[in-house]
Amino acid sequence: MEPKPSPASASTKRLLIAILSTIALADFGLGLNTVVLPLYAKSLGASIITIGLIIASFGLARIFVNIPISIISKKLNAQYIHIGILSIFLGAVGYLLSTSYYQLFLFRFLEGFGSGIINTSSMIILTKRLYKEEKRAKVLSRYMIARRLSMGSAPFLGAVVAYEFSDKAAFLLYALIMAAGVIIAFYNKKFLNGINNINKTPLEDNGENVKENIKIKTDKEDNALNSGIDEYGKDYIKTAGADKNAGKVKNANINYDKNSGMNTRKKYFLLLYNFNFIALCFLTFTFFFSRIGSRRELVPLVGYSIMGLNKADIGLLVSISAVIGVVLTYYSDRVINVMGVKKSIITSFIITAVGVLSFIIFKNLISFGLSIILLSAGGGFSGPARNLYLMDSVDKNRYDEAIGIYRTLSDFGFVLGPVAVGAVFDYFNYINAYSLVAFALIFATVLFGFFAKSYKNTNTPVVAD
Repeated sequence: MEPKPSPASASTKRLLIAILSTIALADFGLGLNTVVLPLYAKSLGASIITIGLIIASFGLARIFVNIPISIISKKLNAQYIHIGILSIFLGAVGYLLSTSYYQLFLFRFLEGFGSGIINTSSMIILTKRLYKEEKRAKVLSRYMIARRLSMGSAPFLGAVVAYEFSDKAAFLLYALIMAAGVIIAFYNKKFLNGINNINKTPLEDNGENVKENIKIKTDKEDNALNSGIDEYGKDYIKTAGADKNAGKVKNANINYDKNSGMNTRKKYFLLLYNFNFIALCFLTFTFFFSRIGSRRELVPLVGYSIMGLNKADIGLLVSISAVIGVVLTYYSDRVINVMGVKKSIITSFIITAVGVLSFIIFKNLISFGLSIILLSAGGGFSGPARNLYLMDSVDKNRYDEAIGIYRTLSDFGFVLGPVAVGAVFDYFNYINAYSLVAFALIFATVLFGFFAKSYKNTNTPVVAD
């Protein structure tokens, strides 16, 4: 007889379902455009550099929104995933109605704006919920599997629809999927806001209004349960050991240090002096740089113009590689438990770099396919491990600020990747463009590998400030 799942486990599953029911649709919609968008822009007369700028506007929007949404989420005790999915829907409709490549900048920006809201909001909720979860590596690997399966399976479908019908048909499918996502996101709004509220500890208010926040023990317990918070949320409140009469926190696994009452701006500056955290940000920056610069730009353009593949062939190759990455993500929690977080990250980036180098060396169709597969395989190990390292390297009372900075600095890769790679491709050749991607990956891996701290216990966060 199988053991009955604990309240914490059941609650985490419900949370994942609520988040993924929205985000997976967003990822699937964005994945539909992996092959279609750059080739559609090319058909409208856009140059390679212009295509790179169109793709980069996605990351530019995310940079603008990451820190503000983390601040607003903390101050207002709310999440805004529904606003993010609505923004992506507007971008999808824009693609459908577009008649010039100049218009694609705006619609790509709307996509990035929505994606930034979704990723930052969901990451804040999950990080606060999972930082002391015993099986957090497994939970994160399942979360990444669902997202990557959605994102990875979509390029083939989008490319086939565009190849058999038209690019506009692919955009119509995208808009319909996002419409469904908007409905689901607004349906889940109340539940996710309740989760976000229950994850707020009494000491997360910058040291202010502690006595008022402690009243969640009596004032909000029933409301939280009515909003979809189950016994795990109730246990979490009890764990805080709130004593509303004394205005103190007892038996809480929280350290209230002298920095807890500092203003938000100072908290951000202190995070910038945390080398381990910044090294992780730079590493993720190069991951996005290589992923968006190669998969979103080089793969469609090189596959179509250099390798002579059609849209459907390119989409199939990208989707096959994504499935392989998903399979490896399934086992990533086991790899992390055996190798540790840091070594898992380094291994994943080595695999990714080898994939890029293989194409540079051999320059043929086989190595082109191998490069795409290894890029996805490396990402399969990387995602959960990088999120775990973030939890370990930052004080849990600064997760909101840390996630805002982490998303912002790493999302520069979404901006600089397609611009730099497109410029090198246009002024030199595609091999030099791949060489730039390989250099960025190798440099970041060496820097992180030799100088970033290794955390021994993956289940217990360590303060590294």
